[in-house]
Amino acid sequence: MATEERGGESTVDGRALLADLFETHHDRVHRFVLARSGSVAMAEDVTGDTFADAARLCAAGRGTEVTEAWLITVARRRLADRWRSRFRQRRREHRLAALPRRDEPEPATADDDVLEALASLGDRQRAALTLRHLDDRSVAEVADELDLTYQATESLLARARRSFRVAYDARREDV
Repeated sequence: MATEERGGESTVDGRALLADLFETHHDRVHRFVLARSGSVAMAEDVTGDTFADAARLCAAGRGTEVTEAWLITVARRRLADRWRSRFRQRRREHRLAALPRRDEPEPATADDDVLEALASLGDRQRAALTLRHLDDRSVAEVADELDLTYQATESLLARARRSFRVAYDARREDV
């Protein structure tokens, strides 16, 4: 392995170490992910992300910490992160699909003015208000559900409340 002198200390060259790690462990990590994901594309992505993490450690001079076990652990976590992300995305899509659309008839039991005002909002604003006020979720939970930051969610909720208020007031004036 190539070494270089830094301030009197001998350190392992990060690029050479990364190349050695890649050559030695790439196939094993890729097979590990492929066996668990069943997707060649996902296995390639997760393996690439895993070696990108290894590259960062090597660049920071900590490449000797990277072992096959470390690579497998990182790959397992990266794969789990992808699964969680897919699950959250599907859950969001399912919940958004369940929300009433502007062109769908509203149930007769609810206040028509409220429903009309809610239906006039865009999907994200309607989802944010519904999750926050009808499902009684915290702002943090709404943020997680919509995959936004806490601050972006507060801003979205403020805009949604304003839009709702305008739509509701306009509907009430028409009566």
